[in-house]
Amino acid sequence: LVLYAAAQFLGLFTLVWLLQNVFSYLFLVVVILFHEDIRQALSTMNFRLLFRRKKNDRGDLIKTLSSTALWLDSRRIGAIIVIERNVELGDILEKGVKIDAVVTQDLLSTIFFPNTALHDGAVIIRGDRIEAAACILHVSDNNAISHDLGTRHRAALGVSENSDAMVLIVSEETGIISMAQNGKLTRHLDADAVRKVLGRIYNQTHSRFWHLTHRQPAAVHNEGKKGGEQHD
Repeated sequence: LVLYAAAQFLGLFTLVWLLQNVFSYLFLVVVILFHEDIRQALSTMNFRLLFRRKKNDRGDLIKTLSSTALWLDSRRIGAIIVIERNVELGDILEKGVKIDAVVTQDLLSTIFFPNTALHDGAVIIRGDRIEAAACILHVSDNNAISHDLGTRHRAALGVSENSDAMVLIVSEETGIISMAQNGKLTRHLDADAVRKVLGRIYNQTHSRFWHLTHRQPAAVHNEGKKGGEQHD
């Protein structure tokens, strides 16, 4: 480099040309000789950046879903949030209203707010996006389900029996937060429990769902509201 700078300063153009060619070939030689090391270093760096970004994205999504559940719970606003996993819920999505938007608390709160156009039915989440809203779920045919549970919980159990989806339920009558997975219902969840369960789902996508200790369902009085609405 010193020789190259000196040649330029003294106007030795032939020497400058020779040194430029030498440097060009030298760069190619280095790349050829150490291409495996360079490839591994680049792939490792990219993987770490991608993993860190995905981890942060998952953390934001978990925080959004748990805070939304608590917001709905505090206002006794009913909700069914279905988180799709490995089994696609195409049939259910087709019957709902397509949304295709990033999951945010404002959007979820607006969707489930009483008397809005999309409040009735379930929201389907695929990855970090709300795929559809106002999706009608088939209720479970399991006769062992407590008669105190209304249509909303039976619908959540129904989709969890026929897929590996996890369903987050907020009761409009009691404000209780519940989760349905593999046909089992876990109730009386607080913010920490919701975050733990969601963390297991998004951080271990290829492992089976970790069940919280099943608790006996508390009585929920279904007011028997009219129509096809999915109530508690």
